[in-house]
Amino acid sequence: MKISTSIGVLFAVTSSVFASTEYKLRQVGALNTEEYRVYLENENGIPISPFHDVPLYPDPKNTTVYNMIVEIPRWKNAKLEINRESNFNYIFHDSNKNGLRYISNIFPSKGYPANYGSIPQTWEDPNVPHPDIGTKGGDNDPVDVLDIGQQVGYPGQVKQIKLLGGLLMIDDGETDWKLIGIDINDERAPNLNDINDVDSEVLDFIKHWLTVYKVPQGKSENEFGYDGEFQDSERIQELMDETHSYWEALVNGTTKSEISTVNLNIKGSPNNVGPNSKETKKVPKVRLKRRT
Repeated sequence: MKISTSIGVLFAVTSSVFASTEYKLRQVGALNTEEYRVYLENENGIPISPFHDVPLYPDPKNTTVYNMIVEIPRWKNAKLEINRESNFNYIFHDSNKNGLRYISNIFPSKGYPANYGSIPQTWEDPNVPHPDIGTKGGDNDPVDVLDIGQQVGYPGQVKQIKLLGGLLMIDDGETDWKLIGIDINDERAPNLNDINDVDSEVLDFIKHWLTVYKVPQGKSENEFGYDGEFQDSERIQELMDETHSYWEALVNGTTKSEISTVNLNIKGSPNNVGPNSKETKKVPKVRLKRRT
């Protein structure tokens, strides 16, 4: 049966012991098309922003566990990402002049070697050069993270993870951190608390993949700050504090940007809207539920 790309899909996001909030997903358009959109919803089915409305910590009293928004599941090639400029920052399939973007397979991995996504309520401010590396500023996105847990995620999934460390990648002169995390529900999570706890072969492959994954598209190998050394969890905690403060300045209007900061939950922010706002009503409605 042929299904129109205008259909919507609604299903609940997997929760964990830390997730007191139920999130839902609204898919509009088919995967591998320019119409593909994944909107995040709250428990009442109201659109929210995965960038702004999902908190940094699922439990503010436990600052060792973070929320992660999955954009690209492990082993997948489609270049999905959060749309910065559109209201509610839906996930979409990025494209260029040649069409929809896909990353090449880097042996022995098919697609991305881990669940790839971002940490909500963080922002790599393009106006802030890195003091140690001398980049021209951040890459204008939430901080990227790779979840090395065994469960394959799905676009829009809200995971709870531990951050173990990360690499400072330099992308076209911009700061582009790539963090390493693990789903707290993974059986290995209790034994992984820092980057030094991760198998060196896993880290070596991730670093190799990040170095060369753009080469098949005719680009140069990526470079890294700190001599390519993984930074530990303590440094990443500092990074979270820094980039969360940049995000706060963004969402409260102190830092000017073309990024859409429309949100449902950040009361007092300039672009906070209600459930019956015109911005909310413009989000396409679900017209077909997922078959079970």
